[in-house]
Amino acid sequence: MTTIADLSRQMPDTSGINFYTADPDLSYHMRQSLSTEDFERAQGILSRMGEVASQRMDELAQVANRQGPVLIQYDKRGQRIDRVVFHPAYHELERIAYEDFAIAACTHREGALGWPGKVPQQVKFALGYLGMQAEAGVFCPVSMTDALARVLERHASEPFRRRFLPALTAMKMDELKQGAMFLTEKQGGSDVGLTATIARPRPGENFADDTLQPQWELWGDKWFCSNVSADLILTLARPEGAPAGTRGLGLFLVPRTLDDGTRNAYTINRLKDKLGTRSLATGEVTLHGAQAYLVGNLERGFVQMTEMINLTRIWAAFGSLAAMRRSFLEALTYTRERVAFGRPLAEHPLMRRQLVDLLIEVEGCAALAFETVAVLERVDRHGVEEDRRLLRILTPLSKYYIPKRGEYVTIEALEMLGGNGYIEEWANPRLLRDAIVNVVWEGSSNVIVLDVARAMAREGVDAALFAMLKNRLQALQNAVVVPVAQEVLTQIHHVSERVRSLPTLNEESAQLPLRGLVERMAQLTIITLLLE
Repeated sequence: MTTIADLSRQMPDTSGINFYTADPDLSYHMRQSLSTEDFERAQGILSRMGEVASQRMDELAQVANRQGPVLIQYDKRGQRIDRVVFHPAYHELERIAYEDFAIAACTHREGALGWPGKVPQQVKFALGYLGMQAEAGVFCPVSMTDALARVLERHASEPFRRRFLPALTAMKMDELKQGAMFLTEKQGGSDVGLTATIARPRPGENFADDTLQPQWELWGDKWFCSNVSADLILTLARPEGAPAGTRGLGLFLVPRTLDDGTRNAYTINRLKDKLGTRSLATGEVTLHGAQAYLVGNLERGFVQMTEMINLTRIWAAFGSLAAMRRSFLEALTYTRERVAFGRPLAEHPLMRRQLVDLLIEVEGCAALAFETVAVLERVDRHGVEEDRRLLRILTPLSKYYIPKRGEYVTIEALEMLGGNGYIEEWANPRLLRDAIVNVVWEGSSNVIVLDVARAMAREGVDAALFAMLKNRLQALQNAVVVPVAQEVLTQIHHVSERVRSLPTLNEESAQLPLRGLVERMAQLTIITLLLE
C-alpha cells in the first residue's frame, strides 16, 4: 500500500527548504559585492528571510492570490468610499515585508534591521529576491514605496522631505504610508508624452509661503494603477498652457486622504481582472480635481519621474529572477526524487541537460542583476560619473533581458513537473503568471530597447559598458578561461562596431537591429561576469 511518505517522495516540492541556504549563488554575489563585515552581518538576515519566504510567506501567498482584493465603492448609506478590502493573508505579507524586514525603508533609514547606517542596495534586493520567490504581488507596492522615497530624496524640497519621507519609510504598519505611481492613460501607455491629465492651480486659495499645502488640482483618467489604494501617489499631469510631449509634464504627489481627514477627489472605477499578481489591487482611477503637491521643478516632471521608473525597472528584473530561481528549485527538487523508468528523473541525460540549461540561465541573469545593484550602490555612495553611465545602461539591459528569459525558464520548469506543474495547487502556474507581467511593467521590450538606443546616442553609455567589460576580461588569468575571454573580446568588438554604425542609417532602418544588439550586449555582460 502506498503511504503518504511514499507520495511525498514521488511528488516532492520545496516545502521546508530555506531559499537562501539552498542558493549558494546568492551567497556568492553577497560575498563578492559586500565588505567582509557587511557580508557576515547580512547572513543571518538573509537566512531568516529564506526560511520565512519558503514557509510562512509561501502559505500566505497561496491564500492571498486565491482570495484577491475586492473594491467596495459605496457604504450602506450610498456614500462613495472606494475602499479596497484585502484578505488578512495579504496584510500579513505586507507586515513581513515592510515591518519584519523593512525592505522599503532599509536603504533610506539608518539603523533598519540593526544595520549601522543604511542597508546596502545589494542586501535590500537580496531580501526582495528571496521574498518574491514566495509572493510577487506584495512587492509591487514595496518597490514603488521604495522608489517614491528615492524620488523625494533627490528632487523634493527639504520641507517636502520632512513632511512625507518619515511615513514612506516607516517600519511599523500603523505609521506607514505606501506609495504608488499612476502613469498609464487610455491613449498613452509607453507614450507618456500623450498624457492628457490636466493640472490647474487651486482657485481662490491664499497659500502662505512657509506652509506646505497642495496648491494644484488634477483632472483626468489613469488606466493602470497598481497599489490603487496607496496612501501617496506620484503622477504626471500637464499644466494648462504647457507644451505637448513629455517636456510639458509636471510631477505631482497626490495624497489619498487630505489633512482634514476627508477623501481626496478621485474615484476608483474598478479593479483589473489580471492574468497574474492577483493578490495586488490594480485599478482604474478618475481624478476629479484631486488636490496635489508639486514635486521639484515644474518643467522637469518627466525627467524627475524617471528616477522612480528606473528603480522599479530593476525591481521588475528581480521579480522575474525570483520566479526563475523558484521555478528551477521546484524542478530540481521534483526531478531528484521522482522516479521514472527505474531511476530518478534527474539522472536521465536529457533531464540532466535541461536542469543544467536552466541553472545557467538563472545564474547568468543573477550575475547581471546583482552587478546592476552593486553599481547602484556605488552611485549612491560615491556618485562617480562612470558608474552613473554604467547604471544607465545596465538598468534597461537587466529589465529587457531577465524578464524575457524568465518567461522561458518558468515554462520549461513547469514542464519538468509534468501534469503536476500545470495544477494550481503547485507553485508553478502562479510563478509563470506573475513573471509575465515584468515583461510589460515599466516598459515593454521594444520601449526598453529604444531607451537603450537613446542612452547610447545621447550619453555614450555603450562606451562605458564596453570599457568595463574589456577591463575585466583582460584581467582574467586562469589558463582555461583566457581563451574564452579572448573570444568574448572579439565579440564585444563586433558589437561595438555595429553600434557605431547605427548613426549612418536612417531612423527607421536603425531600429531594426536594436533588439538583437541589446540582447547581445546583455549576453556579453553575463558571459564576462560568469567568467570571473
